[in-house]
Amino acid sequence: MPLSRTEKIHEILERVRIIDPDIEGVAAATSEGLVIASSLAENLDDERLSAVCAAAATVTRRTAEELDKGDPTEVHIRAPGGYILIMRSGASSYLVGISRRGANLGLILIDMRKAAGEISAILAQ
Repeated sequence: MPLSRTEKIHEILERVRIIDPDIEGVAAATSEGLVIASSLAENLDDERLSAVCAAAATVTRRTAEELDKGDPTEVHIRAPGGYILIMRSGASSYLVGISRRGANLGLILIDMRKAAGEISAILAQ
C-alpha cells in the first residue's frame, strides 16, 4: 500500500532529524498554523510551534511586502538557545526547524532547504 502524503512528509522530517542531531525538531505546517506532520523533541508541542511560526511568517511577509521586497522564502531567528528557521515548503505551507545553541547553521539550512523542496513537490501532487 502506498504511503499517504502525510506519511511521506513525516519520513522526510524524521530523516532531517537523523541527519543532523543539532535539530531538536522539525514540522510541516499550513500557513494558517495547522500541523501537517512533525518530528519534535518531547518538550516541544507541534500545534503550538506551528501556530506561533505561522504568525511569525505572516508578520514577516507583511513587513517584506510593505518594504517592497516581495514574498519572503525564509525566516531565520537567532536566540540565545539556538535557531528557529521557517521556510516555504509549498504555496501555502512552511517547514519549521528548531536547533540547539551552537548548531552549524549552514548545514542545517542545506538539509532544510532540500527537505522543503521535497515537501513542496509532495504537496503539489
